Amino acid sequence: MQREKKILSGKLLEVSFYPVFADGRRMPRGPKIKKSTAAQEKYNRQKAVKKAIRDINTNFDTDDLFLHPTYAAADAPQSREEAKRNIDNYRRRIETKRISELKRFEKLLSADPKNTEYRKRIRILIKPFRWYYRLEQVTYKSGPYAGRVNYHYHFFVTGGIDRDTIEDMWPYRINADRFRPDKFGAEAAARYAAKPSEKENERVEIHHSRNLDKPREFKPKDGQISRRGVEKIARNKSEDKQYWEKRYPGYTFVRCFPRFNEYNGHWYITTLMYQYEDENKSPPEWTISEWLDE
Repeated sequence: MQREKKILSGKLLEVSFYPVFADGRRMPRGPKIKKSTAAQEKYNRQKAVKKAIRDINTNFDTDDLFLHPTYAAADAPQSREEAKRNIDNYRRRIETKRISELKRFEKLLSADPKNTEYRKRIRILIKPFRWYYRLEQVTYKSGPYAGRVNYHYHFFVTGGIDRDTIEDMWPYRINADRFRPDKFGAEAAARYAAKPSEKENERVEIHHSRNLDKPREFKPKDGQISRRGVEKIARNKSEDKQYWEKRYPGYTFVRCFPRFNEYNGHWYITTLMYQYEDENKSPPEWTISEWLDE
């Protein structure tokens, strides 16, 4: 029996087809063997990137900000604890500033009830404050700062504060951008935030608020498509943009990952779609070449 499963992460829709037994249990994809260290590391990296894509698209949108705080080499803290304390103090200041900004715009709106810009800012500021950041530590190997460390962060925060203000609140170096999955791609920032360290002199950590929403998982549909039907899609429709957009109206086709499992003889398909504001605009390239099965 074939199962269709949908997961919605904000505007990102994943649709998967895979075989299950009659009682709903998933069919085994292969014999249980211990992965090599390299294979396990690759699997863990893929899993981390996939989770980051879901978490970030679920909790952040175009009203929110993607910040890149860092330090000049001479100003960098020399302990990880201090680096983490600095960014945590910064996000607390942002949270406090959002509260004061909400009060300010509510007062402005009371004096000018028809002002749509005030209403829009209040709509953003009343959202729960969420954050997600990647902390990177780099050790200088040569030059005048050899042996010293530096840190930089890739930091998602709920919006509502203008970029100039939020940049001024970080006393070192920073660049603030709108989170723009419609422009850069639904996986671009998340993939970057979750990428593993590839250098011997780097260390990476991921931290986020506890109130992140989880992606929405729809009740699976079993038996509504045959094994042969899934195979036909995998062989003939996997890159058919018109087919997918007709099947799931309101979403733009992004990427399809068909995979044949030689162990159990079944096809597995995952299709990724996105709800772009401009349906006629070509979506950014999806650069991840693999998408793990659930």
